[in-house]
Amino acid sequence: MSAFSIHSENNSTQSNLISLFLFISDFKNFNSILPEDRIEDFKCSEDQCSFNIKGITSMKIKIIEKHTPDYILFASEGLANFNFNLKVFFIGEANQNGECKIELYGDLNPFIKSMAEKSLIQLVNTMSLKLSQLKLESI
Repeated sequence: MSAFSIHSENNSTQSNLISLFLFISDFKNFNSILPEDRIEDFKCSEDQCSFNIKGITSMKIKIIEKHTPDYILFASEGLANFNFNLKVFFIGEANQNGECKIELYGDLNPFIKSMAEKSLIQLVNTMSLKLSQLKLESI
């Protein structure tokens, strides 16, 4: 296995950071930052979500750590060949607009890593951009 770490671009948010933090902490909202053309069969409960990435695999994600309003750490669960952590960062003052970025890290077979890296970079950049563009009510 080979360790990898992928970082999205920083994106300026259109909502205050605490609103975004609370929004993405609720799994029923997680689907809104995923690329809709690549995801199918999204299901969620209070403490986890699952979905299929078209043509690749199904996955389950749960929250393992929250540090309000700075970051949320998600982890994959039950995947045989692809375990990862996804960390969503909120940069700035909680009650103001700021920036968000996403990091994806874990272990992959080096051959799979070389084939999947471009798609994973695109995934984290899409998620960060979609999160930054959300226009939520201020809390």
